[in-house]
Amino acid sequence: MRYIEMGKVVPGMKLGTEVFDSYGRVLLGAKAELSQEYIARLKALEFDGLYILDELSADITVDPIISPFLRGKGIDCVRRQDIDGCKVVAKEMVSEIMDKGTISIDMTDLRETDDYTYAHSVNVALYCSIIGLSMGLDEKALEELALAGLLHDLGKMSIPDEILNKKGRLTQEEYQIMKSHAKISYDTIKERWDIAPNVKVAVLFHHENVDGSGYPNGITYDEMTLYTRIIHVADVFDALLSKRPYKQPYSAYEVSEYMMGACGLMFDTDIVQALLKHVPLYPKGTEMRMSDGRHCIIVENKDFHNLRPIIRLMDGTTLDLMDKENYNITLVADVNSDSISLESEEERNKMIQAYKRYKIMAVDDMMTNLQMLRGILEYFYDLVLVKNGAQALRYLEKNEPVDAIVMDVDMPGLDGIETARKIKDNLHMEIPVLFVTTLNDSDTVARCREVGAAGYIVRPYQPTFIKSELKRITTGRGDAE
Repeated sequence: MRYIEMGKVVPGMKLGTEVFDSYGRVLLGAKAELSQEYIARLKALEFDGLYILDELSADITVDPIISPFLRGKGIDCVRRQDIDGCKVVAKEMVSEIMDKGTISIDMTDLRETDDYTYAHSVNVALYCSIIGLSMGLDEKALEELALAGLLHDLGKMSIPDEILNKKGRLTQEEYQIMKSHAKISYDTIKERWDIAPNVKVAVLFHHENVDGSGYPNGITYDEMTLYTRIIHVADVFDALLSKRPYKQPYSAYEVSEYMMGACGLMFDTDIVQALLKHVPLYPKGTEMRMSDGRHCIIVENKDFHNLRPIIRLMDGTTLDLMDKENYNITLVADVNSDSISLESEEERNKMIQAYKRYKIMAVDDMMTNLQMLRGILEYFYDLVLVKNGAQALRYLEKNEPVDAIVMDVDMPGLDGIETARKIKDNLHMEIPVLFVTTLNDSDTVARCREVGAAGYIVRPYQPTFIKSELKRITTGRGDAE
């Protein structure tokens, strides 16, 4: 069988493998004949391509890593956040992988557009298991790695779709919301006594880089567990292979180059090498363009054929690129893939690199108010929460200045106005202060202005307003990007 893009699918073709919907249910079975109605439906679901059976590729077998039934079961468990079900699926995944013996990641994952989070989680679980197997880990460890993969993105289900599937550049606030998914995933499972601590830690830190440039904590190689380093490699590997609203999928060759190039910065070199042992540069059943302009299908890619595969021309002729007479032929590109939008990739990189993490101090004598501010601001800023003016002064005396202060005016003892004055006069710090008050009278406003308030808001306030005001104060911009 071979993989072709949806634009080339015509009625009468036969499916080479099952096609699932985003709930893990079989839409069409293997060997089903495609009608115009079926094709229209699959296009409406935004499938990129299908595996088909035909005479040209009859002898090409592309085996899935796990059975289609188990893949569908995994997708369904992740979608429903069925953690007990995920534990069962992880165990069954490892059993099927260990029974396979030789593993080659050839098959392109067929998925709907809205299926990404669920299918991605299943793929990450598979790649974690393959890496662990390649590194000689025992069966229990493989099951824990698979479970970490299934659970690592549960938090994305709390991210608004307009952010999760945004085609353009994320704003700084949107990027912070997106980054929160790792912590949310961890919070979902942290109280489960039956999930190993290594799994929980891997879920929390699956976006950490070995050079300390990742998130949420910016930990480095020495602070990362083996599971954390493994899941990070598996997560990025599948993300690069996948089509997303902001990018086209990379080829297996491009992904391999990227992963190796990022070793020592993002990834553990040993783990990348453990995965790439199972990644053919030219997956079987895919169409390629040759250096002489002809098109071909990859027939065999094992061992020394990984760099110079056996190919089949569209007229049925089979060539071994390892043969001396074919040394002048090179493979240029995957016929089915569009060029990657470098502009969108660069935009996304700029979005990540340009973000400055501001530190905000919140001063309020009411713990409920501090907790409310934490809920509104913690994903956007580094927060320092203190309960009175005296604590604020002591903190600022011993630490680096914060970028802005959100402070209650009406605190007992040292109120907000006096605290702001002491920060300016005694500590000689020019820190912008956003005052919060329950009164909107002229006297309160005048007192705030006397100490050079950057702004003031009246309770009860809207979360969007306080975020907009802090953005204005820290960056000089309003809410619009």
